[in-house]
Formats: sequence, C-alpha cells, structure tokens
Amino acid sequence: MKSEIPLTPEQRLFAEEHHGLVYKFLQKKQLSIDEFYDVVVFAYLRSVRRFLTEPALKQYSFATIAWSSMNCALHNYYRSQKAQKHNALVLSLHTNPYEDSYTLEETIPAPNPYMRQLEEQLLLHDLAKRVSKQQMNIVRMKTCGYNDRDIARRQNTTTEHVQMLLKEVRRVLLDLCYG
Repeated sequence: MKSEIPLTPEQRLFAEEHHGLVYKFLQKKQLSIDEFYDVVVFAYLRSVRRFLTEPALKQYSFATIAWSSMNCALHNYYRSQKAQKHNALVLSLHTNPYEDSYTLEETIPAPNPYMRQLEEQLLLHDLAKRVSKQQMNIVRMKTCGYNDRDIARRQNTTTEHVQMLLKEVRRVLLDLCYG
C-alpha cells in the first residue's frame, strides 16, 4: 500500500473545517456512509493536501477540487468491483454447472477405507523393494508411534543415524509418489 505523508497541522485544521463535504457528497450520491465513507475520505484528504500545496488549484473552490477527487475515487471503486476477478463464476459442489451433467459432488469418489488401506499396503510393498530391511523396520516403528530416540535405542544405533535413514526413506517415497 502506498504510504502517504501525514497532514500538517494547518492541513488537518482545514480538513476538519470542510469535513462536511464528505457527508454532502455521500448524501447527494445517495450512498451509504457505512459502506462508502472509506472509499471517498482518503480522496478528500488528498484533495486537502493538494489544494493547500499547489497554487494553481487556488483558482477553483476547494469544494470543486474535493468533489472531483471523491468522484474519481468512487469511479475507481466501481471499476475495480466490475473487474473480471470479481465476476468469476462460482460453482457449488451441489449444483449442475451445465444441463444434463453431474454435480461436482457426484464426480468426486467417496472415501473408501478399504481402498486407502490397500493403497498404503501397496506403497509399503513398493517401498520395501527399494530400501534396506533396517529402514523398513524403522518405518514400521515410526508408524507405530515411536520417536527417533526410542527407535535408535531399539536398533542399537544413534538418533542421527536413524534420522539419516529416514531422510533416505522420504526421498525414495517422494520418488515413488511423484517420480
């Protein structure tokens, strides 16, 4: 977000004196204060700074400058709301996107615990072909909830060695899954 220089005391006093313009603008445009105050107030404050620092603007009334700035801010707000990113098609899992089609919910298979168990067993079977017997024992202990220190004690090795073996197992697993 663009950082702005704070108003000087003179600019703050001027902004306070003419702040009613913001409410007149919103009322004239029939806009909700709750919804649109933040949209226009920053443009109003920029117009205060510009009016008091740019001598060329003195030929106009401050109300004209402020009104024009707030109009611009409002226009930019509406334009950003109409941008393509705000008008994306939203699909529900429960509705048909096209006539005579399935809902998205119907195209997603229901979780099947037996299939998941089979997939896990097949993955472990493939893993066992590619790692050492010691690594598979470590994997089995890890799946049973043992921590690295307990595994190292049961395997008569160091924690660092267990972690190195597990790192190699992870690499092989990633290769199996994504390779």
